[in-house]
Amino acid sequence: MNTLPPVTNRILTPEEAFGEATTLATAQEQVAGIDPAIFGGAFQAIVICITLVYMFFIIRYWNFVRYFLLSSVGIKTTKRSQTHINPGEQYNLEVVMIVVGVIFLGLAVVRGCGLWMPQAFEGITPSDTVWVVGGTVAAGVALLMGLEYLALKATGVVSERAVACHELLHLKLLHLAVTFATILPFGVLFLLGDERAANICFWVMAAECLISLIIFVKETFLFFVAQKISILHWILYLCALEILPVSLMVAPLLRPGAGI
Repeated sequence: MNTLPPVTNRILTPEEAFGEATTLATAQEQVAGIDPAIFGGAFQAIVICITLVYMFFIIRYWNFVRYFLLSSVGIKTTKRSQTHINPGEQYNLEVVMIVVGVIFLGLAVVRGCGLWMPQAFEGITPSDTVWVVGGTVAAGVALLMGLEYLALKATGVVSERAVACHELLHLKLLHLAVTFATILPFGVLFLLGDERAANICFWVMAAECLISLIIFVKETFLFFVAQKISILHWILYLCALEILPVSLMVAPLLRPGAGI
């Protein structure tokens, strides 16, 4: 009859308890997301300001934005006269939505790093992240947009197709403004919501941006065809003035171990 080994106070090693082939698995550290309240009152005040500006313009020009979205996907509305705004109002809408969108992008990077890359804030006071990180991102996006604007203008002068380049620039600004107008409701929830709500809103915004990108590519293709410009030039335009700027903004975030 087998007898149980005597009970001792000695702690068994993993090899003694489970066998000689036992190896210890290292537990992966879970990175906790940073609550948006830690960014201070400036972060929340800027979010409130852009929300109020957005609400004013979207209520005033909702019919125009709705018409543009529906017509972009091939749905024609019957009340075209109610959706017409003069060029000056349309320009104001584009500028305001783009400015609000650029500021939102800076705040979104701050919020995104707080959720998924809190190590990017090492050495930065939490209340300063809005200005250091968000301000840097917003300034970088504005600089890239300014360079693209100048590149299109210069291309129009060199190619003697200034009118076509101006119309293309207007098409791009309009699509960008409407895209910001579409994603900002979820963007505000992304900036101020808890971690679960922020993750859901992020994927909703990503889906909206993808749909907007597909529509923009289609519209630019139709524009180049209507202007009787070579498709090769359309591809060069997408690579030089659309894909390259986006890659310059995204590459630092995707680089392993990179910080802001």
